[in-house]
Amino acid sequence: RAEHPRAVEAQLAPIPPVAMGPVLADAGATAMLDVSDALALDASRIAAASGVRLALRSAPLKTLPAPLEHVLHGGEDHALLAALPASAPLPDGALEIGVVEEGEGVTLDGEPLAARGWDPFAG
Repeated sequence: RAEHPRAVEAQLAPIPPVAMGPVLADAGATAMLDVSDALALDASRIAAASGVRLALRSAPLKTLPAPLEHVLHGGEDHALLAALPASAPLPDGALEIGVVEEGEGVTLDGEPLAARGWDPFAG
């Protein structure tokens, strides 16, 4: 707890970004998903459903209150992952963490990122 107090507080008293959904939609989001099972896993779901690769960058993710491993592979993050057109202005409160590219899967700083996280349908 003492090592990551902001991350612990976010887990104990989450504030789901409900209002951000319509803001991102109005900004032109072409895909959006709540990041409840882990960023890496949910990003892989968007990439597979859209037939693209999501190229994430670690630098903006490291500004978040949890360790990078938890940001990527932890669950219950109470956040939204959305793909916006490159020409769309980033709404206030949103964080650009990567780009959409031709290809498949998810990368982090150019390296393949395992689609690990919480799978509620796993046996």
